[in-house]
Amino acid sequence: MNDYELVIIGAGPTGLFATFLSGLRDIKSITLEALDYTGGQIPELYPEKTVYDVQGIPRINAMELRDKMYEQAKMFNNEIALNSKVTDIIQSSDGFIIEVNGEKKYTCRAVLICTGIGDFEPRKIGCPGENEFYHKGVDYTVKDIKRFSDKTVAVIGGGDAALDYANELADYAKKIYVIHHSEKFKAAEKTLKNALSNNKIQVIMNTSVTKISGDNYIKNITLKNEIDKTEKNMDIDEMVIAIGHIGKANVFKSVKLETNATGRNIMVSQGYETNIKGIYAVGDIATIEGEAIHPLIAVDGGDAYNAINYIKKFLTPNASIFGGHSSNLNI
Repeated sequence: MNDYELVIIGAGPTGLFATFLSGLRDIKSITLEALDYTGGQIPELYPEKTVYDVQGIPRINAMELRDKMYEQAKMFNNEIALNSKVTDIIQSSDGFIIEVNGEKKYTCRAVLICTGIGDFEPRKIGCPGENEFYHKGVDYTVKDIKRFSDKTVAVIGGGDAALDYANELADYAKKIYVIHHSEKFKAAEKTLKNALSNNKIQVIMNTSVTKISGDNYIKNITLKNEIDKTEKNMDIDEMVIAIGHIGKANVFKSVKLETNATGRNIMVSQGYETNIKGIYAVGDIATIEGEAIHPLIAVDGGDAYNAINYIKKFLTPNASIFGGHSSNLNI
């Protein structure tokens, strides 16, 4: 088994930044990622989206941001191992044994969990035809936005994801129908305002999709008005179901990490340490009791910075909690 000071679990945006920061603080680490790519939710959920809330970057394509995060993470040559799902964390006399894909593989003195929402899958609407036409006109994310050029698109949902997709697709699609089962949207005010003011986007409220039809590719959908219960058919070329994703927190059978009431988030202290000394958590997976979770790259990055500093102090008690200004370092 290989020895490390720190094992970082997850190579999403938070894990990648933690990898960079561990190198900045001279912590020998390895970052383990279950998927065969880095970036976490970015490649799967919003690769074509533009990100605006990263400090110093007015706007950037999400995948470009992922690539820059990976480049930054590798600055100190700390290891990143893909296809490496952590299946257990086992306490030892001097730290932890990390089981990967069912095999005891690494030893370390500290662990930082950066698994985001954990294993995730799209939330489905559950109507006939949904599974049949998956990748045949029915998708849950927009990975190739140009595919929607001059198409009539139905976007299902009323939250930020659905309205974001509608606004972005408006630059390419011929017509977009935003179909929402409720009479109230959950999207940010500015996002909703942009959608409502775009003449390519038509909003259909209090309406659900009850059937998806076609031949080898989607052709139309059946809509049900939730108020008067009437149904009608609508011809479309593409459909994006954007009603959220279901996260499943990673479970490590040999350690009992304290979680919140839902069991989806790991409880941490102000220093990002869990109830088990030496195990830390940061990002979407973590929550401090009484404080709201802010699932934003910029916020999670700041938390990762603080967590790595606390971990450095844990590993080297006489080290400073503050690693200094990077602008003063010769790197």
